[in-house]
Amino acid sequence: MRMKTAEGNKMHYDRSICFPQGFAASAVSAGIKSNGLNDLGLVYAENGAVVASVFTLNRFQAAPVLVSRKNISSSHGKVSAILVNSGCANSLTGKSGIRSAERMLSEIARQLHVGKNTVLAASTGVIGKHLPEKSISESIPSLVAGLSVDGDTRFAQSIMTTDKFPKQVATEIRIGKETFRIGGTAKGAGMIHPNMATMLCFITTDAAVDRRVLQNALTRATDRSFNTITVDGDTSTNDTVFLLANGASGVKIKTTSEINLFTDALTVIMRELATMIVRDGEGATRFVRLKIESAANYHDAVRVGRAVGTSPLVKTAIFGGDPNWGRVLSAVGNSTANYDPSRVELNIGEVCVFKKNEPQRVDQVKLKELFSTKEIEMTVKLNAGRESAQVFTCDLSYDYVKINGEYTT
Repeated sequence: MRMKTAEGNKMHYDRSICFPQGFAASAVSAGIKSNGLNDLGLVYAENGAVVASVFTLNRFQAAPVLVSRKNISSSHGKVSAILVNSGCANSLTGKSGIRSAERMLSEIARQLHVGKNTVLAASTGVIGKHLPEKSISESIPSLVAGLSVDGDTRFAQSIMTTDKFPKQVATEIRIGKETFRIGGTAKGAGMIHPNMATMLCFITTDAAVDRRVLQNALTRATDRSFNTITVDGDTSTNDTVFLLANGASGVKIKTTSEINLFTDALTVIMRELATMIVRDGEGATRFVRLKIESAANYHDAVRVGRAVGTSPLVKTAIFGGDPNWGRVLSAVGNSTANYDPSRVELNIGEVCVFKKNEPQRVDQVKLKELFSTKEIEMTVKLNAGRESAQVFTCDLSYDYVKINGEYTT
């Protein structure tokens, strides 16, 4: 059976969660945000779906995370809908925050005529604020009535907070004479760091996938996408990724080669969304691709990338276009990866600046130009093994401080 490779699939950047068959979405303004923009979104699986999930590792977990975990467990991974709001994280709100989330989900379930434990929740926004239950409840009828198979862009816009643009992508994968689709949307611009990041992501597929296989695919794809980006080194209380599979295409993912193809395609979709988040980093002016090569293992490569990507000194040098490459190696030295410092090499673009424990003769004008481009590539060669990884980050600008210094005012 011939299969099209995941990397060769056409990507659609104007569609997302409604591109696969059997899914609908909607969005309304429930008055959570003061600017009057849509702030309440709904994803609906018409005939139900199997769900896989990944949540934040922050020990202060928001009410929607706790409620969604409980519902996934009690429904044995079968879900019908996801209710999402922006403008209020419903985090650090105690038992009343949990009760608010549960009441909202019960109302959605009642109007969709589905089991109340088959509806999940996700929230993003200011921490420590309670949900405005009354205005949300009053908005739910129009939210349900507005469900549409082309509502994905409106949904993507409704989950934005400090994001400057909606993040969505979809693709179609061929297996023999059959095809299935994957679509995803995400939000996030600040408090971005692995495990996961301060972000929400919703992915749908019309392939039929066993729940265990679906979870394994999502976990692997997350490790190679959202867990390889960092904007500011902070992990949020609300981070959530949901992956829903409804089987509407009739394509069943069963064999090892099919599972690998599905996982690869999912990883491509999630990596696209992850890099969009970095490009939209709060106050970001430059996008940085960190390539860590010849590491002893994959996790060592990621550790080095994260050490560089989270260094305030590296990030501020990048913002200023200052070719201070010593900060990069200093950050590498702060990682816990296993390597011999005397064998490390550093390239900025195609220019080698450090090798064999010695700085290299470099055209400083050229180096300054490389540090001043909108997209910068740095390659750290550890020469400790055969594994590699890429980590994506951005600069740290004056605007980042301004945005976060005025976030609740």
